[in-house]
Amino acid sequence: MKTKIQKRIMKKRKGFTLIEMVIVITIIGILSSIAVTKYSKIQENAKKNADYATAANLATAAMIAISDGEQNVDVGSLQSKGYIQTIPKSKSNNGKDFTITKSEKGDEVTVTIDKETFYPKAETSKTE
Repeated sequence: MKTKIQKRIMKKRKGFTLIEMVIVITIIGILSSIAVTKYSKIQENAKKNADYATAANLATAAMIAISDGEQNVDVGSLQSKGYIQTIPKSKSNNGKDFTITKSEKGDEVTVTIDKETFYPKAETSKTE
């Protein structure tokens, strides 16, 4: 049978202590900061991949224009001649313009933003 002291102790102890609540809030804060940093990296990678896809589409349109006999294959001329509908802007580089250059022979195209090449895409290892 429980004594009066044990009953009194059990009545007092119905909720969490302040220290327990602070520890739980601290743990939640640490976990949420980890999640936010992971999410921002995922967003950055998604924007970069969108630029790679856009560059591949621009390269395809440029190659079609070259095969049709077009000499000028910049983004503006591709849009004005109907090879693309709109002039795309970069997602990962603050809306900068894509630049298309063709090789001397005219059989290959390169798509860049500033000095970074987006097409052809550089080979990456599987561990990255």
